[in-house]
Amino acid sequence: MKRILTAILLTLVFSALPANAFTMDVQAGVVNHASEITTFNLNIYGHLWYRIDQMLFVGVGSGYQEIDNVGLVPVSGALWIRLPIGSQILPVATGDIGYLIGSDHQLFWKVGGGLDIKNGDYSSILVMGGYEFLDHVGKGYVYLQAGILVEI
Repeated sequence: MKRILTAILLTLVFSALPANAFTMDVQAGVVNHASEITTFNLNIYGHLWYRIDQMLFVGVGSGYQEIDNVGLVPVSGALWIRLPIGSQILPVATGDIGYLIGSDHQLFWKVGGGLDIKNGDYSSILVMGGYEFLDHVGKGYVYLQAGILVEI
């Protein structure tokens, strides 16, 4: 219960801050056990971002995730860092920590990275991958996602 209240508090804090612009991303892909890459589970995730500058974002995320035929709804606080290498294709590093809500509810964290491919001034195509750890299960998962980032 304490973890759920912390996630709700983070959401309220970020929604009360005045945003520089409307920024969000939506990604879809797969997640599976790091030790066995045989079954693929659906992973849909999105974030609302508070843009500190063009390279650094903090925000909240949620979506839908299936792990071993169990549907979970993640709620997390997140960090996004664009690395200053390149101009049209920028490498990014990301991190999330939060709570998975569902029949197998638990704390999770994930770290990852990928490419932010600029599609113009206000949008990017994302190709992301990373590692996710579930607290109660004690297992690591690998995820691969593609999506879009919109900055207005």
